[in-house]
Amino acid sequence: MQGQIVGVKKFSGQIEGKAFDYCRLIVATPLDSTQGNALGSSATEYDFGTSANFEQFKTAQFPIDANLNVEIVTTGKTQKLKVHGFQAIKKG
Repeated sequence: MQGQIVGVKKFSGQIEGKAFDYCRLIVATPLDSTQGNALGSSATEYDFGTSANFEQFKTAQFPIDANLNVEIVTTGKTQKLKVHGFQAIKKG
């Protein structure tokens, strides 16, 4: 899936005794314009592994146009995308 990474955030710690460790990509995602009531993009957060993945963005210049390697996962009620990797698209 192609997307534009506009930001990244991480968290590693405990909340109310439960451990969390994640990295999330913030990706500009096109809005559904088929109904005629939305145009442009919205920022959507996608899981991208653990907080260690944040380090690769320390020197990045945003936004990053990229091909995202994604997987769709579900809880049985809702589904979401998880990013397993990405390759920046060279501007040229």
